[in-house]
Amino acid sequence: MIPMPLNEIVKAVGGRAVGISSHETATGVSTDSRTCGRGDLFFALRGPAFDGNMYVDAALEAGAVAAVVDQKPESNERPIVLVSDVTTALGRLAAFHRKRHATRIIAVTGSNGKTTTKSMIDHVLSRKLTGRGAPKSYNNAIGVPLTLLSTQPRDEYLVVEIGSNAPGEVAALAAMSTPDIGVVTSIGDAHLEGLRDRNGVALEKLSLFDRIREGGLGVLNLDDADEVGVAESTSRRCHANVVTFGRHASADVRVTEIVGDIDGVGFTINGRHQVSLPCPGLHNALNAAAAFAVCRRMNMEPEMIVDALATFESPEMRLNVSRFGGLTLIDDSYNANPTSVSAAVDVLKSAGGRRRVFVGGEMLELGQHATTMHERAGREIAEAGVELMVAIGDHGPDVISGVHSVNHRVTTLLYADTETACADLPNWLTRDDTVLIKGSRGLHLDKVATSVRAAFA
Repeated sequence: MIPMPLNEIVKAVGGRAVGISSHETATGVSTDSRTCGRGDLFFALRGPAFDGNMYVDAALEAGAVAAVVDQKPESNERPIVLVSDVTTALGRLAAFHRKRHATRIIAVTGSNGKTTTKSMIDHVLSRKLTGRGAPKSYNNAIGVPLTLLSTQPRDEYLVVEIGSNAPGEVAALAAMSTPDIGVVTSIGDAHLEGLRDRNGVALEKLSLFDRIREGGLGVLNLDDADEVGVAESTSRRCHANVVTFGRHASADVRVTEIVGDIDGVGFTINGRHQVSLPCPGLHNALNAAAAFAVCRRMNMEPEMIVDALATFESPEMRLNVSRFGGLTLIDDSYNANPTSVSAAVDVLKSAGGRRRVFVGGEMLELGQHATTMHERAGREIAEAGVELMVAIGDHGPDVISGVHSVNHRVTTLLYADTETACADLPNWLTRDDTVLIKGSRGLHLDKVATSVRAAFA
């Protein structure tokens, strides 16, 4: 964080200072007393299972200059900033901090590919410029402010990831970020419990473009926008320039000649730039096209972008391929929705002659569409030639029903929870299998990946 006097911070968050010296300056922020450092401003966040107010003393003892709290302490001797809501205060400080520096902000949202595209953009830009991308999946009301506050004086760019599972979240986080460049990677069937349908998803994701700075750039997946029927209206309403990408013939950054297997994907951009991406998934060609559009806007030459993409590595738990003991494991366990499951099925289909095993955890937050979409996923899995289907969670029977509606010969296993699957699944696998693991984050299917590694490594 760019150093900031505490008296400015108090005004920025709309708080009341208690026991604070006007000469003190914060040089960083922290939300965890265990990692709080000297000069940090500690935000005492609340959650379902914790109350940050209980750790104020520990943070101050670790060197924090003050703590932002929503509960007045018994003693007035501790330096605190009293606010009505700590999470809101964190967002206000981030918005204030963003206005104090000239770092170019790139905001990425979408139903799928947010983290991968964010990482691609950061990976490529770092070849030429000084900056950073949001760590892990810092894409909510806490993660986005922490990303914005991580900006350093010399940073030329910052890549922010924006997520949402309810109307208005993208707009709020985009208003906080006021990006110079906004990217919508995809519009798909995700978080339908809160966003209702794909049109609701489109409205939510495209609200990012309303907050792009005047004269900035919007980068839009034309394939999805055209399918939903919002491509033309988006260009008309956006006060920024809009560059499109995709397979669509009218895309500004057009992707053609896509080929790939579980070791990578190759494709051509605009008929002349040959790209070789060392991570699986034909959909990653579109993520790379979005990154290409952003990096061209940041004045990088096409040749440098292509060279950088050739060394990109997928983020953790996103189609990570590993081989051990004769078994091939494709760990895509971070999250799942119908669109990303379809993409994962395509990756497994490209695995070749080995026995294909799909380990699928249920897809959460689909609301009234859950049964239909789990059955559809099962049909896609069977049509891809999967020989062993492993279903985990409450909607596992729906997946298996879909599988058997296409092919009764597919072997199926059903587990009520992840722990049961971890204990039993390795017994059903052989050293010649290719196993893909995919499910919503709430099921923690990375534990299944760990159990398979332990059994075969």
